[in-house]
Amino acid sequence: MGVHVQQKQKQNMSSPQPPAKKPRIEDLPAPTKKLPPETTPFVFFTGFDPAQVQQHIKRLYDLGGEIAENAQKCTHLIANKVTRTVKFLTAMSIVKHIVTPDWLEESWKSQKFVDEQHFMLRDAEAEVLFCFSLEESLRRAHTAPLFKGKYFYITPGICPSLTTMKAIVECAGGKVLGKQPSFRKIMEHKQNKSLPEVILISCENDLHLCREYFLKNIDVHNAEFILTGVLTQTLDYESYKFT
Repeated sequence: MGVHVQQKQKQNMSSPQPPAKKPRIEDLPAPTKKLPPETTPFVFFTGFDPAQVQQHIKRLYDLGGEIAENAQKCTHLIANKVTRTVKFLTAMSIVKHIVTPDWLEESWKSQKFVDEQHFMLRDAEAEVLFCFSLEESLRRAHTAPLFKGKYFYITPGICPSLTTMKAIVECAGGKVLGKQPSFRKIMEHKQNKSLPEVILISCENDLHLCREYFLKNIDVHNAEFILTGVLTQTLDYESYKFT
């Protein structure tokens, strides 16, 4: 009996401890410096591993910056390259600045937030791939919301998910309809210029839901109308429609 207990104790002593939990953003101490709201950067990070994000957030907090609660409140997006993440594409329509981590590094050295102009993100490879200028896209987004005055109906099987697409559309000033519009409703909006334009977005697996539209020669576009559209801040009615 005694031997059995000793073996059990030995097993307990030698058993590996569970790995320590990774620190979460909410576990980090609150910002140590308080800046006026109008000069406080509200930041999103995208494209970094968790350890890098933790380090960046500590420096951000020390300088008086904050993590944005959502894209609508984001003023600065920090990224190493152009990515088509939810954060990048929602922030694209909202933020004042898209900068590299060097902006935060230089601000840390100066112990104050420095001018963003010298740290604007440049990604020649992505700009060639998607035929756009990030600087020009931001300028357009600041001028007017891309999807302002536009309604979207997005079929349920869309990829990225409907929730993701809805967030991207709404940040760009559009509205996503919860109910599939009839041909009659679409034509009503088309003929009455005081009503919002209705744009239909679908995918290969959902085309059976769009049969009536195709029969009546109503354009249906794939997800790139929104994804590439927001990235380039252009409305391209020809490149992404199903034929």
